[in-house]
Amino acid sequence: MAVQRTLPNGTSVFSLNGNETDYLYREIFHDESYLPPQGWNMPARPVVFDVGANIGLFTLFAVERWPDARVFSFEPVPDVFEALRRNTGRLAGVRPHNIALGDADQTRELTYYPNYTMMSGFDTDPATDRMLASAFVNSTAESLDDELREAFVQEVQELVEDCLDERRLVSCDVQRLETFAARAGVDRIDLLKVDVEGSEVPVLRGIGDRLWPGIGNVAVEVADRAGALDAVISLLETHGMRTSVRQAAEYRKTDLHTVFAWRVV
Repeated sequence: MAVQRTLPNGTSVFSLNGNETDYLYREIFHDESYLPPQGWNMPARPVVFDVGANIGLFTLFAVERWPDARVFSFEPVPDVFEALRRNTGRLAGVRPHNIALGDADQTRELTYYPNYTMMSGFDTDPATDRMLASAFVNSTAESLDDELREAFVQEVQELVEDCLDERRLVSCDVQRLETFAARAGVDRIDLLKVDVEGSEVPVLRGIGDRLWPGIGNVAVEVADRAGALDAVISLLETHGMRTSVRQAAEYRKTDLHTVFAWRVV
């Protein structure tokens, strides 16, 4: 159940899990994880796609950074989408959509972690998810002294186990990005942000040849499993984009990377 929570910047949002919301705020607003070092070259009224929007913090960040932006936000899980809608639906330039994007127009079942929503996805694996969470916790704890580190790791590991134990399957509508864009009358995307827990390649494959030239900038979180990182870079560069890869310090012992891409003109 969503409850109201005030972010450090004073914005009030509906939050499903307080710790998760605090983490996402720090990642998006403080660390600016979806901005490359050189920033983005954006028009005055950009079109932004927030794919894997969760409760909408990146959407709020985009509106703050580019006040005249048109933002299309996508979140397939109904409970999470309701928080997204309540957090962003009042904003004139934002259009939240209760769908997922992929490489085929279809209906699929998604594994939803109600107590750890940002780990939800189509191809989740509880064992892999636990390993990722464990690596993140240990990396985060490295700055603590030995006694504090041991207590911190044990407490957080137990919390993560509890969060991942509860999960359920949710039926979700999936559309190709090109299908959605055609229906919405969108012929360009100035910034495509993708954070979809292992479904990055299908999202990019769903862009379609006609729309690719209209993609200006991309920020995509990639779990480098089964060659996903190389596949994402190849797709972006094949379609005329220059790429760079960054790994946040807290993820250096995991397979998570952020790939940035921008169109070469």
